[in-house]
This record gives sequence, C-alpha cells and structure tokens, in this order.
Amino acid sequence: MKATALGLLLSALALLATAPAGANPQRLDDSLSHTVPPNVQMQWLPIPRDLRGTAAMEAWVTVNIRIDTSEWVGRSGRVYMVLSRDEVSPVEAVWTTQGRLQAGRVVSGERALVYAGVLRGATLEDQMQVRLRSNADWQSQTRRLNFHFEFDAD
Repeated sequence: MKATALGLLLSALALLATAPAGANPQRLDDSLSHTVPPNVQMQWLPIPRDLRGTAAMEAWVTVNIRIDTSEWVGRSGRVYMVLSRDEVSPVEAVWTTQGRLQAGRVVSGERALVYAGVLRGATLEDQMQVRLRSNADWQSQTRRLNFHFEFDAD
C-alpha cells in the first residue's frame, strides 16, 4: 500500500515537472494602432446615476487596431488586451469589433481575451468601438489610458 501511494506521488510530481510553468505573456507591438479622434473628452452620464449612487462619466472612441504578430506567424495561442492599473480610479472599457477580434470588457488592472487560435499573418487588424466609463473623481483635465496587447503561446 505504501509503495502504491509513493508511486502515485512520484507520478504526480513527474507530471508537474513536464507541465508548462505557466503563462509567459509576450508584449506585442501595437504602435501602428490609433484612436479616432486622437483625444476624447469624457461626458457626464445622464441621471439616473449608476448603481453605486455616484456620478459617472463616459466617452466613446474608435480604435483602429494593428498588431504586429510577425514573430508568431503559424503559432497557436491567445492575444489579450491589457488595460494598465489607473492611479485615480478604475476605468471600464467595453468594445465591439468588426469580427476579427472578439468583443469584450476589461477594467483597469486586468486583461481580456481578444483572439484565440493560430496567428495566420504578420498583422492582426480590426476596428473597435470602445466605450470608456469611470467614476467622476478625475484629478486633472487630462488622463492617459495605457492599453497594450500580450500573446500567450500554446
């Protein structure tokens, strides 16, 4: 009985040793992506206020996505859109696409899946209609949101 338990434990350890160590996301070059318009102004949401009872603001922006995937052509994996944590308050981005990338939602400090499968070409392109929403606790007239894309190979 002890030999069987020890054998199972050693088998489990051997499986763990051969399993991937975890995701190793690679940042992708999206420097050719751009927003239309390049700057957007947040607008107050009309009453009623959001469910928390606080004032909120939102803006809509079009983003022309162009991601360099040339290093990963023919590889299978997942592409995520990452919204860096914001120093002021959480920002929510919700988007639709023209179909190449997946529609979705992300909150600052998180990432969301936008593509899964084999990368067939040197670029991954789409257009997103993005709604940005935040609480009204802005500290300045301008605020820069830092989005980027990551690839997790299978």
